[in-house]
Amino acid sequence: MEKLPNLDTKWCGRKFIHLEEIGSTNDYLKSGDFPDGTVVIADRQTAGKGRSGKNWSGAPAGQALYLSVLFHSMKIDDMGLLPLLCGLAAAQSLGETAVIKWPNDLLLGEKKVCGILCESRIQGEQVLAVCGLGMNLGQPASFFEENGLPYATSLLAATGQSLPVLTVAAKLLGALEPILDRYRKEGFAPFLQDYCDRCITLNRQVRVVLECETIQAKAVSVALDGSLICEKDGKSFSVRAGEASVRGLYGYV
Repeated sequence: MEKLPNLDTKWCGRKFIHLEEIGSTNDYLKSGDFPDGTVVIADRQTAGKGRSGKNWSGAPAGQALYLSVLFHSMKIDDMGLLPLLCGLAAAQSLGETAVIKWPNDLLLGEKKVCGILCESRIQGEQVLAVCGLGMNLGQPASFFEENGLPYATSLLAATGQSLPVLTVAAKLLGALEPILDRYRKEGFAPFLQDYCDRCITLNRQVRVVLECETIQAKAVSVALDGSLICEKDGKSFSVRAGEASVRGLYGYV
């Protein structure tokens, strides 16, 4: 195991594995026996996946961050909130202009710059959770045009900044550790307002795409369990992450 440079944490990322190429950083951590807070970063990922099992194609080496982090001693109930907490940490690490499309896509200029997938594995009486994050860093705008990705962007394309992969990783983990530490003591309530302030989905008309139907409604708030509260015809209903896809009426947002 290596050391992640410029990392100011006590446990998150103190054990660091750097790989040239891997199918999935999430699968790598789920298949081994690693300490709490272990992080794996790959220069290239060949079989990454997003929510609902969608394939996630990779960028050239060095132009994107492929990172997964392992958490011990989690509970099944935590899995509905972990994506939101990781999304909030990633947004904080990118600065004031980063916003969140519920539940955990990160946007710059209303285009997706980062996707997050949290998975779990039950080991005896313990739940191990893995948070996988793919963040576009150095691809030019032409990369997304040529690949037919009109709703995607990178840090470089959106801000003109080009930051090293490991620098971005250290900033992310530095934001994530205090959030997880506090969550384990106090739950999601201390983070709800910060999350809502960053959530671009709220107060917009959205399409809630279920397995058998699509509902047009207004997204109004986020509940303490992480679900999205929507209103239609004066009645409210909740949408849990993983049960439905939430999109804007005329596009991604």
